[in-house]
Amino acid sequence: MSIVATQSNKTVHLFKPTFKIIGSLNGVRFISELERETGFYSATETFARQNGGPIVHEILDLIPQSYRDEAKILGLFVNIDVRIHRLYPGDFPAYPGWHCDGEYRETYFSQPDLERIHVHNHLVTTISSHPQGVSNTQFLNEQIALEVDTPSADHTLWGQLHELISSKGTVETWDTKDGEIVQFNSWTPHRCMPARVRGWRLFFRMSMWHKPHLEHGGKISKQEQVYKVMEGSGW
Repeated sequence: MSIVATQSNKTVHLFKPTFKIIGSLNGVRFISELERETGFYSATETFARQNGGPIVHEILDLIPQSYRDEAKILGLFVNIDVRIHRLYPGDFPAYPGWHCDGEYRETYFSQPDLERIHVHNHLVTTISSHPQGVSNTQFLNEQIALEVDTPSADHTLWGQLHELISSKGTVETWDTKDGEIVQFNSWTPHRCMPARVRGWRLFFRMSMWHKPHLEHGGKISKQEQVYKVMEGSGW
């Protein structure tokens, strides 16, 4: 149970990180190999196998069938996202900040409803062109209680979580390495890290979610966004 206390219009939710490595593959590839991959999102595994390249196929083959079976038992959909970025030092390949995956939302634009989240799992891995990794995922490695104000577009739930963790100064974290397939649950805060070197990066995520896939089983990403944190932005 995530709710540990309720008072006035605020609810305290306990985030207890749970993650583990369930497989691994060669995490360093030539740029020419990464160029052959295709980015897509909200995809079925059939769509991923039809449009993904050799690296994506290799990752899919390493994911145990038990993961797919768990999603089916929970009545959830398996969604796959693949992102390929060319990054420069300081670039973020996704919107920066602490957050969790697999949250329940009434609509695409709704704020997450933490009281309606199933306890379920997600998988991520990164592959890059640099031996030390270009941009990896960082997980919070200690539990944290968040007193949630009513979320809004200007005061989002994950924005509140990010502010809380950042305000603590030093927290225990764990950084993934390229090629590690990491499983984590829906109450595990994590964030993308800025690129440390110039290079290419492939990000793979398989999520259990309450909404079905997009029409046609997924959508190709024709262009990937890169984010930068400007000085004085408060991050």
